[in-house]
Amino acid sequence: MTAQTAILAQIKAAQTIIIHRHQRPDPDAFGSQFGLAELIKTSFPQKEVHVVGKPVPSMAWMGKMEKIPDKLYDDALVIVTDTANSPRVDDRRFDYGKVLVKIDHHPNDEPYGDYTWVIEDASSTSAMIFAFYQEFANELKLSDKGAAYLYAGIVGDTGRFLYGTNSTTMNIVSELMKFKFDWVTINQQMETISLPAAKASGYVYEHMTTTEYGFNYIILTNDIVDEFNLGDFGTAFIVPLLGKVNTVKAWAVFEQQDDGYFRVRLRSRNIVINEIAKRHGGGGHELAAGATAKNIDEIHDIINEANNLLKEQTIK
Repeated sequence: MTAQTAILAQIKAAQTIIIHRHQRPDPDAFGSQFGLAELIKTSFPQKEVHVVGKPVPSMAWMGKMEKIPDKLYDDALVIVTDTANSPRVDDRRFDYGKVLVKIDHHPNDEPYGDYTWVIEDASSTSAMIFAFYQEFANELKLSDKGAAYLYAGIVGDTGRFLYGTNSTTMNIVSELMKFKFDWVTINQQMETISLPAAKASGYVYEHMTTTEYGFNYIILTNDIVDEFNLGDFGTAFIVPLLGKVNTVKAWAVFEQQDDGYFRVRLRSRNIVINEIAKRHGGGGHELAAGATAKNIDEIHDIINEANNLLKEQTIK
């Protein structure tokens, strides 16, 4: 029995299904979470399906999180999408349920749950959810709304098809676009930034640092972020900016958090950088990963490790 078959059996057996995703969600976290919820609701209208996690106003256009009591978990099937390791799961009640399922496309360094379905070379978890629908199309139904969620998740996680994209990805997108939803508006929504974000972009380009071997980075303290009054928009839009420079081979955004540590977003054109992330409390894909830096000293450690990696590549 494949993991997909086992997961479908669990969905059929459960009356209450609660879907979680990772903290600080991106479009794929929301897309896979809401897309799977819509797939189950449409296929099995009699079931009770909930999506939970911290509300994120800047992502409210994709959907609204629910507040549910603990008692709903008593006999529930819990599915966590797009989350590599359990500490990153949003809403810590994810292990309160009767059965726990993990569906993800990140390296499976922590195979938590009773059932695990991971495809590390998938473009996104949203693409996996659509493949799940296709595999069991004789039993499952996908609505136009569900297709829109999955499309948004794929577009978001591939960086508008710049990363992790292959013929499989495009075939899935082609099939999704046969459903009736406004994909143009979705694209525009993800491409649009606020005026404060535009001004912050100018700051990034003026203050970024590029090493001689092509590592580009910016350090954003709380004071800097507060200065631009980004509000709920967040700083995710900054990550791709650093990679637009033609001499850059890898890049990072170091953003200070309320408790003083720095969230690290690492990206690369073609060198594997997730091993660096793993050494600093994180992980992720080979070319897109996240980590944590306790202080400025650890930031410089990460910068040096990335720069040395690029230096080795240059020498070769």
